[in-house]
Amino acid sequence: MRIAQVERQLTAARVARMRHVLEQRLPWLTIVLDNVFDPHNLSAVLRSCDAFGVQEVHVIESVEQFRLNRLVSQGAEYWLTIHRWAEFGPCRAYLRRRGFRLYATTLSSRARAIDAVSTERPLAFVFGNEHRGVMPEIIAGCDGEVMIPMYGFVQSLNVSVAAAITLATVGARLRAERPEVVGLKGGAWRRVYRSWLERHVKRAAGQTGEEKCHASNT
Repeated sequence: MRIAQVERQLTAARVARMRHVLEQRLPWLTIVLDNVFDPHNLSAVLRSCDAFGVQEVHVIESVEQFRLNRLVSQGAEYWLTIHRWAEFGPCRAYLRRRGFRLYATTLSSRARAIDAVSTERPLAFVFGNEHRGVMPEIIAGCDGEVMIPMYGFVQSLNVSVAAAITLATVGARLRAERPEVVGLKGGAWRRVYRSWLERHVKRAAGQTGEEKCHASNT
């Protein structure tokens, strides 16, 4: 598929919008969802990822299966690169090879505030199951633990809310402190843009009902 050829099938405004979004993506920020159970929560997290500029999402399915509520996600999954993993180990190795530091979101005394994490390296935040939290073996495989400071009586937040706050907070810091890492570039830019254009080709061919999100069973 030739990018220029497909672009001619779209309006100039649509092409400009997609290119602008690519320029705002945050390749230094990703999340790992550790067996999140509720499709509503999972879908809301994906929607927040797109809204705050996160392109890649990692889903661990060692216990719970990846399921979406498309009324909640509002199609966000079609704009994201979703990696599906049977176990955490390979996911961790994949992120390590790309220079990410991994932080589990917990409520332990060891956890530090999300706004205290250094932005000197790419960051991956792990969010746990609604009931169990992040599994102990996954916490042990991370570089540290983080938490969202709270000042009321409640001691926890819904996973989708916690993810949104984390992405908004850390994403804003990256844009302010590390503007040079904002935006997809090179091969990453071409791969994602091509996948978006391919979706438009399928829609134009009347295959909308057969669309699948850009996911990999890694």
